[in-house]
Amino acid sequence: MYFVNREHEVNFNELLSRYPIGRTDSQYRAGFYVVAHPIVYDCCNMDPASDGHGPFDWYFAENGELSEVFAGLSYGFQCIVKAGLNMYNNQPDFSLYLALGNWDDELFSVFVEACEIRRGNRKYRK
Repeated sequence: MYFVNREHEVNFNELLSRYPIGRTDSQYRAGFYVVAHPIVYDCCNMDPASDGHGPFDWYFAENGELSEVFAGLSYGFQCIVKAGLNMYNNQPDFSLYLALGNWDDELFSVFVEACEIRRGNRKYRK
């Protein structure tokens, strides 16, 4: 599997340990892979599923609007989070057109790996 660095891999494995559904469900696994990226992981206080509903609990504020935490990410990172959310639950607010114009090679590689995970091509192995 592709990881941007060792911290990304450690974060991902930590999330799968805390939330075992990610080991068997590719939607959850792809979501946890995206939020395990160190910049995103730090943004969601290292607990993206704080409400226990899934890897993107932190994305929404109490009133259903986007959280301030999400708004603080750069646009490229907002796009990768939206891509992950789209793979997780078909959230429609994602534009591949805009994302491709904003991602560097690292975020594009994260996107490709998340797609492979979501398609079931990357099984959980620790």
